[in-house]
Amino acid sequence: MADTKNKTVEQLFTQIKKLGSDGYYNKALALIQEILTRNPRDVDALKCKVVCLLKLDKCREAYHVMSADKDLQKLDFWFERAYALYRQNKLQEAIAELKNAEKSARTEELLAQIYYKLDSYEEAYNIYKALVKNIVDQNTNERETNLAATLASSAAFNTKPLKWVALRESTYELCYNSACYKLAVGDTDGAEERLHKAKELCKKEFEDDEQEFEYEQAPIQVMLGLCEQQRGNSKEAVTLYNNVIKEKHGDAQTVAVAANNIICINKDQNMFDSKKKLKLCTGEQVTKRLAQYQRHSIDFNSCLLSFYTNQLESFRNKSLELQQSGLDLAPLLLATYYNKEKKMDEAVKVLTDAPVRSLAVQLALAQLQKSKGDFEGCHKSLSGLSEFEGRPGYINILAGLLLHTAGPEKCIGYLEDALTKLRSSGSYSASQLNEWTISLARFVLSQNLPQRSATILEYLLSRDSTNIKALALLIRSVSLFDAPRAKDVAQRLPEIQIPSEINLEELEMGVGVTSGRGLRKVIQPEEEKIKEANRRFETKEKKRKKKKGKLPKVLVEGGPDPERWLPRQERSYFRRKKKNRNDAIGKGSQGLSAYSAHVEAALDMSNKKAEPTAAAASGSAANDAKPPPPKQQPKNKQKGKKKGKGKW
Repeated sequence: MADTKNKTVEQLFTQIKKLGSDGYYNKALALIQEILTRNPRDVDALKCKVVCLLKLDKCREAYHVMSADKDLQKLDFWFERAYALYRQNKLQEAIAELKNAEKSARTEELLAQIYYKLDSYEEAYNIYKALVKNIVDQNTNERETNLAATLASSAAFNTKPLKWVALRESTYELCYNSACYKLAVGDTDGAEERLHKAKELCKKEFEDDEQEFEYEQAPIQVMLGLCEQQRGNSKEAVTLYNNVIKEKHGDAQTVAVAANNIICINKDQNMFDSKKKLKLCTGEQVTKRLAQYQRHSIDFNSCLLSFYTNQLESFRNKSLELQQSGLDLAPLLLATYYNKEKKMDEAVKVLTDAPVRSLAVQLALAQLQKSKGDFEGCHKSLSGLSEFEGRPGYINILAGLLLHTAGPEKCIGYLEDALTKLRSSGSYSASQLNEWTISLARFVLSQNLPQRSATILEYLLSRDSTNIKALALLIRSVSLFDAPRAKDVAQRLPEIQIPSEINLEELEMGVGVTSGRGLRKVIQPEEEKIKEANRRFETKEKKRKKKKGKLPKVLVEGGPDPERWLPRQERSYFRRKKKNRNDAIGKGSQGLSAYSAHVEAALDMSNKKAEPTAAAASGSAANDAKPPPPKQQPKNKQKGKKKGKGKW
């Protein structure tokens, strides 16, 4: 500091110029501050200060210096003002500043860069194309790279991409942007080929600086991962993305894109990893450098992550923020929330009131209306979709909805008009058109309109008289309202030419007939059928087998059981089961039981006759009815005695 105080202003400016050319802007800024302490109104020092602040990316401070000083406001600092606003992401204000600036190559390049940031790719493309065509200098490669980046972004983020122009592929940036365009239009193999070429050119350019090579090839690695992801190789893609994230070779924008792609691969799985990756995609420094489409994609995935983790209130709030930002798919998120909450009417209302009725929104609305049973509303939502106009599947869906809402007449009329348009389009072959015509006639016949079906088939046969399917269906249709005419039409069927070497009788013999039980029977000649019929009708005496009579379950020797008419529990040989044996105790008068009559009769000796002799007793014993002996009950096992001391 002591040396600078002794130097003159001219010496200080000379030293500032040398430091600026060497890139030491911080040291130059200190010398500028020394000059401003001597003379705060020094315009040249203020100019140098603005340039140093812009070079140090202190754009807000630089813009404040230019706005606060009245002398600088009078100077032609429009470009510097616009650049400072551009770096602060105040793009519309930057465009307004550039309108006052003198038109030059650098102002045009800055304007094209602003349009690129605003996703106005067509305006940016026109400016870059004019610059590349009219100016050839040391910045030509950079302009061509920006032109290629504009074309690639338009293909990736716009529904109507700009057409690719012939550009050199002599640098790795040009090869990289060409690969991005190829990948956006669906040429994955071409994109991968150019990415490998870009990697080789990058390695050759930075062969002496390994760290710089790793930094520059990080976006190439991410795009190679995207190629694998679009092919369905999720594991390989995640490996490439994680290498970029873990090694931290690329800038914040590259890391954010890689992390967002991993979230897309995870979907509703591995939520913890997705939350970690989401932190890499957010932040002011990251979002500044991302395109609007990329920011919307990250916000959309963040919203879905809240839904998968069942944070419905957060999901709803994020959906509302996305809708306010103008994202086309935001109404789908809100409809998903209301559908989850079983509020179908609110979901339909959100999609109906969507400011931009994109294709996805219209299809989702039609699906919800169909689920509610509102077929008329579903038909209205699907009608007029130019993306599907003239496609057979789209025609089929609309015809089905018309059948539900307007009836078969309008449905058939719509199908006839659609078939006429398909014929005139020339996009389909004659065989396809014939099949659709036959399908239409079959549908008309199913609606009990045989005359209309016959008209459709006759038109088809007038164009293709050899179509057997159409002729057979015509015979069937005509037979329902004019049988004689159907016979006449049947005459148009071609005759079947049977070769002489084929024996029809043998063919009929070999044909199997399946009976009701699935048995296969061979058709027999007529004589065999007659003989078999005669054998069946011959009368033969059938020997009837004598069936043995059924015996009672309890058979007593010498005849039936005399107690068979008594209830089972009152029979003399009845024994109760163990668990029911005590049920009879206490029932009836005291001393009586079900067996008291038998016991009394056995003990009453007055009614008994004199005992017969032993011979007579033995002879008559066979005729007396004796009840069967009672079944023995199984003996209960004795329970083991407890060990140890006990009382008895």
